[in-house]
Amino acid sequence: MGVFLLVFVAACGKTTDGNRAPRFEKAPVVLISVDTLRSDRLPMYGYTKVETPALDALRKDSILFEKAYAHVPLTLPSHVSLFTGLEPGQHGVLDNSGYRLDPSIPTLAEILKKAGYRTGAAVSAVVLGSASGVARGFDFYDDRLESVGEHGMLEFVQRSGKDSSASLLGWISQETTQPLFAFLHTYEPHYPYEAPEPYRSKYSDPYDAEVAVSDAIIGDFLSELKKSGLYDRAVILFLSDHGEGLGEHGEQQHGIFLYRESIQVPLLVKLPKSHMANTKVAAPVQLTDVFTTLGELLGLSGLPKRPGTVSLTALAAGAAPPDRRVFAENFNPRIRLGWSELRSLISDRHQYIEAPRPEFYDLVKDSAQLTNLASEKPAELRSMVAEMERRRTSLRPPQPEDPEQAKKLQSLGYLTGSSEDPGGPLPDPKDGIASLSELSRAVHLHESGKSAEAVTVLTGILKANPRLVDGWEILSSAYERTGRPEDALSALKKTVQLSPPGRTNYIVDVANLALRTGHTDEAKRHAELAWEMGDARAAEVMGRVKLREKDLAGARTWAERALEKKVGTTSALLSLGRVAMLEGKFPEALARVDEVLAASGTAVPPAGAHLLRAEILGRQNQLDLAEAEYRKELAAYPRSIDALGGLAIISAAQGNSSETARRLDAMVRDVPTPEAYVMAINSWRIFGNKTRAEELAAVARQRFPGDGRFVK
Repeated sequence: MGVFLLVFVAACGKTTDGNRAPRFEKAPVVLISVDTLRSDRLPMYGYTKVETPALDALRKDSILFEKAYAHVPLTLPSHVSLFTGLEPGQHGVLDNSGYRLDPSIPTLAEILKKAGYRTGAAVSAVVLGSASGVARGFDFYDDRLESVGEHGMLEFVQRSGKDSSASLLGWISQETTQPLFAFLHTYEPHYPYEAPEPYRSKYSDPYDAEVAVSDAIIGDFLSELKKSGLYDRAVILFLSDHGEGLGEHGEQQHGIFLYRESIQVPLLVKLPKSHMANTKVAAPVQLTDVFTTLGELLGLSGLPKRPGTVSLTALAAGAAPPDRRVFAENFNPRIRLGWSELRSLISDRHQYIEAPRPEFYDLVKDSAQLTNLASEKPAELRSMVAEMERRRTSLRPPQPEDPEQAKKLQSLGYLTGSSEDPGGPLPDPKDGIASLSELSRAVHLHESGKSAEAVTVLTGILKANPRLVDGWEILSSAYERTGRPEDALSALKKTVQLSPPGRTNYIVDVANLALRTGHTDEAKRHAELAWEMGDARAAEVMGRVKLREKDLAGARTWAERALEKKVGTTSALLSLGRVAMLEGKFPEALARVDEVLAASGTAVPPAGAHLLRAEILGRQNQLDLAEAEYRKELAAYPRSIDALGGLAIISAAQGNSSETARRLDAMVRDVPTPEAYVMAINSWRIFGNKTRAEELAAVARQRFPGDGRFVK
């Protein structure tokens, strides 16, 4: 790492209450946010089942805040509060998607940039993608995260904190002449907890294992800062955006409840030269205080006032704790599930949770929050209820979700379906939380290849909670995988019914599924409806509908419309390539496919690109080249039925009947899906072996009794 020439000027000033607080003008600032980290799962807060040597060392150089709270248990809204000093109801970003930060609200990065700072960040999950507005003010913002898996779906949309750390350190090493603001976001220990070795074997609790991984990542990062000399000169803030349920109160992860385990977070402030090292503050503080703290600590002029926030360092220097209660608010249960929103007030000793059945806890005597004292109506509860009347905000509905973004969030375990408000009293989340645990179990079953079991679990969940949009979507996928296309289509249509008026993402999903399952007319109706409602993605679907109808001119027209709208570009180009192939224009067809492959660069090629190239070459009797293309498709997508079937067709064309049989048998053995059986049965019929085709059909009828494609 390069040598840093950053200089800070240390000068003591006074807070407005007369207590002396440190000031470090132009000091470099490093903000580290570890996603989903509960404070009570760290040794510095008394936990004994995990080792965190790096964070323990940082704690010795820092001020520790014993009771720090987030305003919402969701990544994006919490980070927006961190960067603006405003609660979610004030800045308007209420959920992880469907909201964008208002450009008129200044961010910490923008303010520091105006003050002469260079600003850089590296984030580890798509939730903090730059499209949300959270990147405003950063000179460098690395949010490159995607990894494409089979069937063109995103397998995951997060990256190791180690990779984010390396990216940010690379940027820091180039910043040698101006003070800097560096923001590092790591996603460990967020679900799914998949710690690498040796941590996985060392800890029986997978969450603890990921906490240990986080410590190692932060330790390596801080070690590099020490080597450069930046650590000693910098203001370093270490915190989390929210906690994690871990089964307490029935919530496995986060995003619903406002109990202590979901909103209490670690918070350390290390000052230059480790000023005020190894001290602690017992008074409750909140993440929005970071905004005000940095403004006062760095002597920033023009910092917007944030009433209700305080300087953390002023508290550490002896300022009287503010007479306030920490406010939290969560609309996610209402937005995503049609349940009631939740609100909370926390004092030094008590927490009040506003819900259809209110809750009130003594956090000193009952830190696990097992005894609800609301029925006793103590004086502080009455006071908190009155305060809540003044502080609650109203729901600002989300904007329509980008479907790709919704899929990314779903892959991270977040609920993504939008539920229309039915009106009237809303259910208490406490009454529905068990269904979310069951939903997680169903997803695990489905992803583990036990889709039939997932169907059983999901039908039970949806009987009790029929408004769970994600449940219907996952049930549809499970039905499809178990050979029940009609049921799959029926389940997916429920998502359209439950979506608020004007939403088109599920309409397009139904069109795609209908086309995939052979319901061309229904696919056409839904695609036309989505197009009429202004969803440009429908053009690409209509192009494939026209291909199915063998209307090549129509397919070309719709694919070109998709390209004009810049939606579904890859699929539209492949459709145009297929049209050209069917018209016998092989050079044009290959050019379209090569355009797709060139655009993907060194990344995993888009699903279907090498497939189409193989088919084009096969039609020109270039069988060896076609086989090579099928193998390229399989290298990227090992379960591709079309590629496996294509190899069998090539061996048949070459007159190698034994190899043809081997390849078809391997296909249904290795990828035992209804589609694989359909491909094998049709292939045997084409090859003239009706006996083998019927034998496979009999097996398929047993395996997939609800699939009409195998009926005699």
